[in-house]
Amino acid sequence: MKRIILIISLISFGLVLSTSTSYAQGCDAPSSDEGVQVFGYIQPEINTQFLDETVVNFQFRRARIGVMGIIPYDFSYYVLLETSQFMNPGDRTGAFLLDAFVSYTRFDYFKISLGSFKYRFGNELSQACNALYTINRSKGVDELTGGIGGGNRDLGIMFLGGNKASLFQYYVSLTNGYGVYETQKNNLLDAYAVTGRVVVQPIEGLYLGASGRYMESPSETVGLPSDTKMRYGVDAEYSFRNFKLFGEYINGADDGSYQEGGGCGGDPVTKTGFQDAVSYYGMIVYRWNNFEPVYKFDVYSTMQGEEGVTGTKDVTSMHHTVGLNYYPNDWTRIQMNYVYRAEDPVEINNDCLIVQLQVKF
Repeated sequence: MKRIILIISLISFGLVLSTSTSYAQGCDAPSSDEGVQVFGYIQPEINTQFLDETVVNFQFRRARIGVMGIIPYDFSYYVLLETSQFMNPGDRTGAFLLDAFVSYTRFDYFKISLGSFKYRFGNELSQACNALYTINRSKGVDELTGGIGGGNRDLGIMFLGGNKASLFQYYVSLTNGYGVYETQKNNLLDAYAVTGRVVVQPIEGLYLGASGRYMESPSETVGLPSDTKMRYGVDAEYSFRNFKLFGEYINGADDGSYQEGGGCGGDPVTKTGFQDAVSYYGMIVYRWNNFEPVYKFDVYSTMQGEEGVTGTKDVTSMHHTVGLNYYPNDWTRIQMNYVYRAEDPVEINNDCLIVQLQVKF
């Protein structure tokens, strides 16, 4: 397997060097080849947590700025920084790099991106953070789509083709598995992640997707086999008139170690053992003039077992999100979400009310 990865890596790098505009497969794409385009968005918010004691705070969900552009002919570039102090992983301070990749885009159905990027798995993770219909992604999406070290971005190479208007889209990436922060753990012969996603549009407005992801890394305990993580999922999106319907299912299996927490900018906790997890959500969105009411429910269920401990821990979380989005103009959005959270077997006080203002530039 390691030899195959090495051969794929060398061939891929050779293709990038030998082909002579980069397709920004991130949240935005450059619109012209007339110089550098500066872009970004900020998301200040008021976050009220109904815990045992209510907590109200001000924060920035995200504060991002980047540059992108086209280099004639057939190449483009995309660089994005996160500057919000609330998003720093671990003990990092100051701005840090999210995306930095170059793409080759001469052919619609064979593009290549090389660098740091958000890999494609499922519908909600693939949506741009500034275009989410709810402020938070589903809990299962956050928990199950992180890398070995957490987060949903990684260093590597991606092959992709098609777009939203196409009958068929695909994304295949080979990455180091540890994310963009663990630069010292960057040997594909030790750890790697392979991720794939396909989307078909059989009729106008209907998108059906399937995704898979396999990760392998050395065990944290000397002498034990490698840790493995397997994910697969299916999703659907349908638009008709002013309605949008979304549904997604993700199944995950971790052996050797598993993580709790994480997601976009979170710090996961790694535990030795195994985890089997199931996640699914459904969402309905209606657009009326500048208003957009939203309802989403999502379920995340896990069965976890720790090394040296008899028995398993079975936990299910169910979230109901009721929201309203308002768009004063094309660059500004106001979101209000109330999230009712229920847990089994023990329910805790952790509902929340979030009001967020977003400005894009």
